[in-house]
Amino acid sequence: MLPYFPFDNEFDHRMGTAPLRPDESLVEVDDDYEHEIGLKRELLTQDYRYYFQAQPGTEIAQWDVLERLLTEAADTYPQHFSLTKSGSAWHWINHLLSEEQQFTVGNPNSLPLPPLDWVGQQVQEDLIILSADGTASLVAGQLCFPNGWCLDDKFGQTFLGIHRPAPSMVQPTLQAAHKLLERIPEHRPIWRASWNFKITDQLDMSTKYTADYNDNLAKLAPTLTADTIGDQLFIRIERQTFTRLPNSGAVLFGIHTYQNSLASEAADSDRAQRMLGTLRTTPSEMLAYKAIAPFEDALIGFLENRIHVLQ
Repeated sequence: MLPYFPFDNEFDHRMGTAPLRPDESLVEVDDDYEHEIGLKRELLTQDYRYYFQAQPGTEIAQWDVLERLLTEAADTYPQHFSLTKSGSAWHWINHLLSEEQQFTVGNPNSLPLPPLDWVGQQVQEDLIILSADGTASLVAGQLCFPNGWCLDDKFGQTFLGIHRPAPSMVQPTLQAAHKLLERIPEHRPIWRASWNFKITDQLDMSTKYTADYNDNLAKLAPTLTADTIGDQLFIRIERQTFTRLPNSGAVLFGIHTYQNSLASEAADSDRAQRMLGTLRTTPSEMLAYKAIAPFEDALIGFLENRIHVLQ
């Protein structure tokens, strides 16, 4: 079952952020760790600039991210990671991958890759750095598992510019979210979860796949029925974190993507009810934006049938 399930009895127009508890980490490790790290490295090898970019001047922020994530990973998962610090001399051991790295914090020559890219290949999360100048512009990122966008689309844009394609109904929420980003205090991260339904469980849903996905959706959607869609649809959840970085003042936007089949999640009656309640009250503009409209009727029919069987 999915560890996060941001569905309720009705659609929520708000961004739905909450403070991260002290016992919650920015880094999460699950059974897909080795597969996802391997996939990240494969994608970066195939097309490095497409999946990693960083503006000059972001080096301090990149080291901020590395220090924070390695420390949290080692503290939260000591069975998987070890971190020894002697001043700026650090020794990292990744037991899951049988790898280790010694480096000097702040010295780019001590790592084989830029700090953000290197640490991004140690964690499952996509990592985006937003500027500290009040615009929250995208100034650096390692983005391997996006949902319908890529760095080329958004690099250098402000937070509000990045979200300009979103439906008009959520623009006030995005304005509030931008103000919230400006006020995030150091050491008090916030998080939210987003949801979608896809006809594939492909993790890399970047822009270069959008045309093919839309073509496949147009062909498949008419064939989807309430009886068949459960095994053909996947729920895609993003756990999104926002963290003020101490030395640079920039914000780290972390994204961990979780997926499961619709049939598996709807086997739980409460989860089926919550999905149905959300979908029935989601505005048509939002369903179209999420590309759910083509199979909306079949999806709702499946959930109604499943709830009837489970009651």
